[in-house]
Amino acid sequence: MATDEFENVVAVRKLRSSGLTSSSAPKLFKAGLKVHQKLSPHPNIIRFINHGKADKTPYMVLQYVQGADLKAVLSRGLELVDNVADVLIQMADGLNHLHDRGWIHLDYKPENIMISLNGHVSLLDFDTAQSFPRKPKKYPKVSGTPAYMAPEQLMGKETDHRADIYSWGATAYELLTKLRPFGGRTPDESRRNQLNEKYSFKPAHLHNPQVPVGLSQLIHQCLAYQPKDRFPNMTIMNAKLHTLLGVQYQPIIQSPTAVAS
Repeated sequence: MATDEFENVVAVRKLRSSGLTSSSAPKLFKAGLKVHQKLSPHPNIIRFINHGKADKTPYMVLQYVQGADLKAVLSRGLELVDNVADVLIQMADGLNHLHDRGWIHLDYKPENIMISLNGHVSLLDFDTAQSFPRKPKKYPKVSGTPAYMAPEQLMGKETDHRADIYSWGATAYELLTKLRPFGGRTPDESRRNQLNEKYSFKPAHLHNPQVPVGLSQLIHQCLAYQPKDRFPNMTIMNAKLHTLLGVQYQPIIQSPTAVAS
């Protein structure tokens, strides 16, 4: 956290000193910066302000959010009863905008979703984001959190935007049930269940009776093992989500912005 020349509070994200000697960290940081520079503003995407170097260490200046990431919210057992539907909608809106503007995230998880004190959602961290592919393709192996990664992504197979839809589903499932869909006594057992096409996980509404059956079915479809069985794109999924939760879907239409190279 810092202040700019106008005394506005901002967040400063710096490449750690240990990352300077890493073969991948500077490249990933630079890739994330590129996405931030090219991505047009959206209420549910963390706002990019500026970038630079301090003592040869790259940094980005981003919007400061007073709150916590969703991982911290879940680990502290905090409840979002009053606005959980709004959180789900905003989670989907931010990811939908990212896809609409030509990028896939590939590391969508609770840790990369900031929630402000008043329940506003902002999507973070575009270091692993890739240009929207015309067809599924193999991507360089990067670190991630397996519990939120689609099976094809975990196995290093050809991947596309439907991996993000899976990750949104896994995050939404945990938000609503306080459980991950693929249970197990150990992380290895959970991963085996996740990679087992025949493994049947319990629908969200059976863990939490307050979850509408329609919403539970939507999340279940997002978590389909085969990409072809998920929603074909975020626009269709998001529109159905808005309908299920009684919110009119009105996509934000913006003209492309020129970005200096």
